[in-house]
Amino acid sequence: MASLEQYHAKRDFKKTAEPAGKVVRNRKGEAGGIFVVHKHAATRLHYDLRLEHGGVLWSWAITRGPSLDPHEKRFAVHVEDHPIDYASFEGTIPKGEYGGGSVIVWDEGKWQPETDPAHAMKKGHISFELHGHKLNGLWHLVRLKPRPGKTRDNWLLIKSDDAAARPGEDILQEAPESVKSGLTIEEVGEGKTADGKKPRVWHSSKRSTSKAKAKAAKQLEFIEPCLATLQRDAPPGKEWLHEVKFDGYRMQAQLAGTKVRLLTRTGLDWTGKFGGAIVAELGRLKCTDAIIDGEIVVLADSGVSSFALLQADLSAGRTDRFLYYVFDLIRLDGQDLRKEPLVERKQALQDLLGKQPDNSGSPLQRPFCRTGQGHAGARLPHGVGRHRLQARRRALSQRPRLVLGEVEMHAAPGVRHRRLPAVGEDRARIALLAGRLP
Repeated sequence: MASLEQYHAKRDFKKTAEPAGKVVRNRKGEAGGIFVVHKHAATRLHYDLRLEHGGVLWSWAITRGPSLDPHEKRFAVHVEDHPIDYASFEGTIPKGEYGGGSVIVWDEGKWQPETDPAHAMKKGHISFELHGHKLNGLWHLVRLKPRPGKTRDNWLLIKSDDAAARPGEDILQEAPESVKSGLTIEEVGEGKTADGKKPRVWHSSKRSTSKAKAKAAKQLEFIEPCLATLQRDAPPGKEWLHEVKFDGYRMQAQLAGTKVRLLTRTGLDWTGKFGGAIVAELGRLKCTDAIIDGEIVVLADSGVSSFALLQADLSAGRTDRFLYYVFDLIRLDGQDLRKEPLVERKQALQDLLGKQPDNSGSPLQRPFCRTGQGHAGARLPHGVGRHRLQARRRALSQRPRLVLGEVEMHAAPGVRHRRLPAVGEDRARIALLAGRLP
C-alpha cells in the first residue's frame, strides 16, 4: 500500500513550499498516468524521475539525468514516494532543508507501463512508454543486485532502441529549460520567475501576467516536427527526393512581422543562443509570416557538419560559425502549407529565399537535393564531405507516412561527384529511417 510517511518525515512544511499532499486513493484511470522529471540542483545536480502509481509518485534520483542514447545506462536510486501534487512543484527549497536547492519541471507528460506496474516493480524490471515534451518512446528501469550491507535500492534507466532514440545526442544540453516556465535551473536559483517577480520561494502554479499572455497570443503556434524511425531498405523510385542530413540541432524558424524566433524540436526558444546573423538574415525575408524547418550546424575544416563543434561553440558562446540549412516551408503569409506536396513547398521556400549563389557567405543555406532511387540515384556534390542522405517523397503532404531515409557515404577530396557504392560494399553504410515529414 502506498504511503507518504517517509516523504513527510523528511520535510518541515513550515519552511519549504513543497506540497505536503496525501495519497490520492480515488484517482481513476488505467495503469500509468502522469510522469514528471524534475531537474534538482541540490548538493549535487541530478534529475528525479517520477511515475504516478497507486495515488503517489514513484520516484528515482538519476545522477546523470536521462539519456536518449540506447547505449547509455543511467544510474537511478529509488527514493521515497512523493505526492501527486509534487508533479507541478517548481521553485527553491531553502538551504538546510532536505533536498535544499532549486527545482524545475524539466519534462512532464503521460506514462504507460507494458505490464502490471506493481508486479514489474516487485520483479525489478519496469518497461514503460513515455509521452512527454522531451522524453518519448520505450524505456526500462532495471533493479541492480544489492550490495552486501547496503540498503539503497539501485536501478538503471535505459532508453530502448526505437523511433524516439537519439544515439549521440544530449537532450540535457539541448533542452535545459523548464517545460512549464521556460526558466533554467540557474534562473530559478537567482529568484527569477516567469512574471519577473522575486518571491522568497517560488513555484510555477502561479499564472503569468496578462501582458505576457497578450504577447504570447501574437506568436505563431509551434508545430512539432515529425521524427524518424529505422527501416531496412533504401526507398526506390523517382518519387523520392534525397538530401543531405546534417549533424546539428533541428530548429524551427518562426517569422511574425518583425519578430523572429528559433525554436528547438521541443518548442524551446533558443533565439538568443545563435547570435544575431541568422536572425537578421531571416528578418530580411519578404513575407508577413512564415515557419521554416531546418538544421543549425557548424562545419569542420573538411566541410562536414560536426555536432561536437556545434556543442563546443554553444558552450563557449561563439556564434560566428553557425549555419542554418533550411529544407522545408511549413507556413507562408498566413497559409498552412503542410497539405501541399513537398516539391511545391520546396519551390515556395526557394522563391522566398531568392537567388543566392553557392557559398555566398550567408548564414542561411539550402541543402543539396536530388531526385533518384535509393543508393543508385544518390550523388554527392563536391565539398559536402562525408554525410548522410535522407529521402522524402516528392508529392507527399504532411500526413503520417513512412518517408525518411538516411544513407551515410564518402565523397572523395577533389572529386566533384561521387556515386554511392552498392549496399554491400565496404565504403557505404546504410541506416534508413522512416517517419512523418516535419
